[in-house]
Amino acid sequence: MNEIFLKRPAVFFDQDGTLSEWRWIDIEYVKKEGYFKSVNPHANVIDSSRILKMWGIPVGTYGAAWLHDGHSVRDKNWWMDRYAPHIDIENRIYVPCGSEKVEYFYEMVGRDITKADILIDDNSDVLRSWEINGGTGIKVRTSENGQYGTWRGFSFRATDDAGTIASYISYVRRIAISSMELIVTGYTPAVSLLA
Repeated sequence: MNEIFLKRPAVFFDQDGTLSEWRWIDIEYVKKEGYFKSVNPHANVIDSSRILKMWGIPVGTYGAAWLHDGHSVRDKNWWMDRYAPHIDIENRIYVPCGSEKVEYFYEMVGRDITKADILIDDNSDVLRSWEINGGTGIKVRTSENGQYGTWRGFSFRATDDAGTIASYISYVRRIAISSMELIVTGYTPAVSLLA
């Protein structure tokens, strides 16, 4: 467990379809050794994560893998070392494929999800689950997803400028932190102005 995530809310990036492209192919092919080494990066999304880290924001990955096949996690880490080495291996969280990501957060991080824990993901269902369980979701829109408009929350395009993406994520994070402070303190500017 990484101490930085235990102490501070973080920005978590999904890997498949978010940091990297997702290909709609037979799942048996996806499960083969070497598949995860072959996918192309979403360079602007990766660069935005690098910028956020330079700004002092805790950054990690939070994604699914076949944990016991002997190669998926190794292949995904190889890919991360090649394209996103600024995200240290201890900041890469993998949960079992097919499971709810939120089910493992406490086990993997050591605390509950907070509003200021941001998940960047390409899957609307995963993002809805993250938000229902207390976090804030941001959808990355790619040529492979976002066709039906079912996600109504925060989003950006994978082709947006990296600096713009990083600024947007930082802005959403500030909103989330402010809403947490409001809950803790009970302070609302509208009430204080009327007092």
